Amino acid sequence: MQFRLQQYWPKCSQRDTKGQAMSEHQAITPAHTAPSPGIPEPQMIDIGGRRLELTCAGAGSPSVVLETGLGAESDEWAIVQREASAAARVIRYDRANRGASDRVAGPRTALDMIEDLRALLRVSQIEGPFILVGHSFGGLLARLYAHRYSEEVAGIVLVDAMHEDQFDVFGPLFPPANGSEPLELTRTRAFWQGGWRSPEATTERIDFVSSIRQAREVRSLGDIPLHVLIAGTFLHQPLVPPEFRERLQERWEALQRQFLTLSTRATYSLALSSGHFVQRDAPQVVCNAIKESLASRRPFDLLRASVR
Repeated sequence: MQFRLQQYWPKCSQRDTKGQAMSEHQAITPAHTAPSPGIPEPQMIDIGGRRLELTCAGAGSPSVVLETGLGAESDEWAIVQREASAAARVIRYDRANRGASDRVAGPRTALDMIEDLRALLRVSQIEGPFILVGHSFGGLLARLYAHRYSEEVAGIVLVDAMHEDQFDVFGPLFPPANGSEPLELTRTRAFWQGGWRSPEATTERIDFVSSIRQAREVRSLGDIPLHVLIAGTFLHQPLVPPEFRERLQERWEALQRQFLTLSTRATYSLALSSGHFVQRDAPQVVCNAIKESLASRRPFDLLRASVR
């Protein structure tokens, strides 16, 4: 296990998005997203009666798949995609009920979502192996995909990923409600203290109860190279009083480090000057992690041998 400290002072964003971390109400993608130079237009891909929006740039193998977190669209990856596509083919997409992708009825589990992704890659004729880069809830999806289809995965980057125990750990820590508190705090407390159990609480209608149960089954990812990128999530959370931020950050980092036990080839780094949305606040940090994952990936011949 290796450790390295990364500090990156954000230069790209004019908005303070660092505090947007704790619920879908706060996870607001910037509304002024402009076309990114060098990135092709998105395509609508039919995966069997409904379509997902896909944006693909660059060339080479393995392909990098960018998996978005809760309450955000894939275009938040635009800077990372543009920079990383100089070294590899980089794919971002919007899950069902997000962006321009088609709507789908009924609660959705993490397993439903990774099967959609696999269908999207197959129909688009994008062959593995893949480097999976998952932010927040997307990190849970990346772990589940790698566990279920390990022969297709050459590496994983978890970007301040969702942990299966996070609601249990942080939900009870919210202060009691009072009439003068900000509306965002009221909403966030309600979500973390039980609202997450209802699919109606999220745009994607996520069945978190089932999804977390599915994620708990991921106890090992073998020797898949795994990098855990930890942000200063609570250090930059305006809903948290300053005197509590450091202690909550310590708990968050402890949960993130638990991911290191999933792989025999695990590393981690800190981006403490970034908020939860590292791809917005510090895109170069994510790009560096992707480049290192490409360099340390599992050889494809070993992946093929693993399924014989």
